[in-house]
Amino acid sequence: MICALLGLSLATVGESPGTYRNPVWERDFPDPFLVRDGRDFYAYATHNGPEGFQLMTSRDLVRWTHLGGIGKPDWSDGQLWAPEVVHWRGKWYLFFSARDRETGKRDLAVSVGESPRGPFRPHAKLVTGRSENPGDDDNGAIDPDVFIDNGRPYLLYVRESPPRAIKIVSLGSDMRRTEGEARTILLADRPEEKGILDAPTLVRRGRTYWLFYSSGWFQSSKEDACYRVWAARSSRLFGPYAKPVAPLLETRPGETYSPGHQAVLELPSGEWWIAYHGWNTEGDPMYGHNPVGRTLRLDRLAWTKGGPRTPGPTLSAQPLPRIEWQGSAHGERAPGARSAAR
Repeated sequence: MICALLGLSLATVGESPGTYRNPVWERDFPDPFLVRDGRDFYAYATHNGPEGFQLMTSRDLVRWTHLGGIGKPDWSDGQLWAPEVVHWRGKWYLFFSARDRETGKRDLAVSVGESPRGPFRPHAKLVTGRSENPGDDDNGAIDPDVFIDNGRPYLLYVRESPPRAIKIVSLGSDMRRTEGEARTILLADRPEEKGILDAPTLVRRGRTYWLFYSSGWFQSSKEDACYRVWAARSSRLFGPYAKPVAPLLETRPGETYSPGHQAVLELPSGEWWIAYHGWNTEGDPMYGHNPVGRTLRLDRLAWTKGGPRTPGPTLSAQPLPRIEWQGSAHGERAPGARSAAR
């Protein structure tokens, strides 16, 4: 499928000038991540073919061109999930989880390249899929997120051992190793989470840390669609984090099912946006039933006194992103999504 999409740009502009409609990419593009390099935006996603992680590019966040697959590690034959790309000290680092063919577990690893387009060469394995506690029913570690705080990098990820947990650990400045013990900062301890936490996304606003995450079943029947996006808050990096009462994104029956696995991005104009995947209404929201898969969606993100808010998941015409290029270029963390600090 990826090869058939090379060079193809699917425009999802609205009927009225200056508007767009979701989805902004009407093909399977799960677990999205966005990054900016100069005037170019890049979107990365879980693989849907043998070539590796999916990569797309855009100038306006709405019209995208698929560039094929990148970054497939030689030690894995599948389950290449949730890539994130970070610009750090002149290099581009691709963080991801993948199934190790020898152990059958999912490991977290990082590759390095000279460009957000790659090619990416192996750099290091960071977290092993083997359980931290012998005897645990643990399939590994997934969903890496890199957060830079006061010039120091940290790695967030999900440990699959029940109860599923979001953890944080310091990263070495060479992005080649973790340092110290990983700390648990959030647990899947609510009934509506179904024992699942995904996609940690850490953002700092002033003195407050906002931990975006997804929970619930990413695929199910329409009646049981419960994948949602939340935003917990803390005054300290290592928590404790207070979970919110209401989700930021959730199913809208008859429109969008199980929106989640978010990424957030600040534009040069100062606007904030949230990208996520979601299922349309064709069949049940699960592979084998829905013929399209999880498509890429994009909505505005507003910061209020009560925290982040979004009108999403939207299907109606929305104003286009206001980008306002002012000669801005990439910085050590400025172009990133998920972990932008302010």
